[in-house]
Amino acid sequence: MRFDWYQTTIHDNPHHVIETLEKLGHEVRQNDSAAKAYRYRQGWEVHHNARGVVARIFAGGNGQHPHALASSDETDAFVDVVRNEWPDDHLVTRMDAAQDFNEAGAYPRLRRVARRVAKEHRLGFHCVEDRLDPTAGRTQYIASPKSEYRARLYEKGYEQVAKISAMFKGSFKPDASNFEFVQNTVTGEYISPADWVRLELQARPKGEEARRRAAIATPEEAWTFTDWSQHLAREAMQLDLERFYMRSRKISKDEEALRWMCKQYGALLLRLRGDVGDWACTGLEIGRIIDEQNSTTA
Repeated sequence: MRFDWYQTTIHDNPHHVIETLEKLGHEVRQNDSAAKAYRYRQGWEVHHNARGVVARIFAGGNGQHPHALASSDETDAFVDVVRNEWPDDHLVTRMDAAQDFNEAGAYPRLRRVARRVAKEHRLGFHCVEDRLDPTAGRTQYIASPKSEYRARLYEKGYEQVAKISAMFKGSFKPDASNFEFVQNTVTGEYISPADWVRLELQARPKGEEARRRAAIATPEEAWTFTDWSQHLAREAMQLDLERFYMRSRKISKDEEALRWMCKQYGALLLRLRGDVGDWACTGLEIGRIIDEQNSTTA
């Protein structure tokens, strides 16, 4: 499993962000038009001589901090740089965690699993396909497009066929007679287009706390951000992990009052611990005083 998209706001100055991400390629080119799509004024693209654009950086006009992203095969290297350079200073606004399958009949099998999960959790289940052209590739969505978390199952092999065909400006039809195999650029293996399927979760966490939590999550942990995605990952990929909670747990009013008491009387409690020896004895002493007060008022 791997990241297929990673988009983040970085708490640093744009010059340092550009200098750091430039290491992913060979040169940086300014492209302000791309920035405008994300409501920023300035934009830069990191170009690699062999792979083209490997990262994008935006700044100005949409908050005080620069924004950066990478997608597809360039994502994992981008994530490594960002997490090493700004481990505590970047907030994830979008991450896609992807798992590829190479097996005959993978799409209908996984679609049946996804349908059961969607039905159980009352999620949207919208499909995009061309019924007259099976090589156009099908995409099955799970959950609403407005949701913070949405999954999609799609025929990655046919998507790659379409990209290759576009390079030839539509001079031939992308069907099985043209492409017996396509190459998975991550693993290097050659796969039948009909058998290469991808299942991925798109996470767009809201709020600073959730975005900071996402910044330390693995691709596998991303699938546990919600109950339904954890369920889907378990059924479709045998991925059995504990929930990765995006927000701190809610505390009760009693715990909130206890926290206030500790803050208000923390110095006194520390002195008491020094007098009686440790926190266990401190608790016993507090309990003794409470019992004494209760017996007096009884």
